[in-house]
Amino acid sequence: MEEKWKKIRSKSKKLMYEGFTRDGKPFGSGTSYYENGNKCQEGVFDAKGLVYGREYYQNGNIRFEGTYRSNKGYGPNYPVFGYCYDEDGNEFYYGELKINRSGLGWPSVRIPQCYGPVVPNGAPDFSKRIWSTENNIPGGVYFVRPRGNKARTEFVVFLEKNGFKCQIDEATSRESTIESKYPIRVDLDKKLYGHIHSTTCAAVVANSRLMCSVDRLCSLLECAYSFVVV
Repeated sequence: MEEKWKKIRSKSKKLMYEGFTRDGKPFGSGTSYYENGNKCQEGVFDAKGLVYGREYYQNGNIRFEGTYRSNKGYGPNYPVFGYCYDEDGNEFYYGELKINRSGLGWPSVRIPQCYGPVVPNGAPDFSKRIWSTENNIPGGVYFVRPRGNKARTEFVVFLEKNGFKCQIDEATSRESTIESKYPIRVDLDKKLYGHIHSTTCAAVVANSRLMCSVDRLCSLLECAYSFVVV
């Protein structure tokens, strides 16, 4: 998927991130911010966090500068080599960081012992659904499951009245989206809708944070767009 430059803001309209994104989250060059407006991290991000760059304390002083390991397991990326600083900005360590890794928990820094948590205290949480761009349009993909053809028809009409189009392919059409028993997929960035095609995918989505009620999704969209409620 193509990376896009965006500003991501919290529900309170505070700037959380500015830079390249993918699926509405940091991906590529950018800068994240604490609630108080100070920089939190800057550099190059992937899906799990920084790959290379700088990290700051909430007071604005630098915390770490160097490289990070892309975490393939549970938890965020973690620092592996660079400069470490205390909250007053004094360098106290340079070199390779020793990491404790566990499949059941987040990685933690073993050396230097005084490094603290892998993710800075107070860092913005991009694992939750966030609001993106200056127009407060929610980004990414959601799934909803209206019960019955009537409810599914009303939801499709609601989307179409407000500029959404069916993502037509060999397995998806407007009619199949209404008649399907599987969740409806709504892409808020591309303003497209469709439906899931298998029981396995439906089961995965049902337990994910991307699944939401029709009322909740409609409420989000009414806040983001000048939506017509049917």
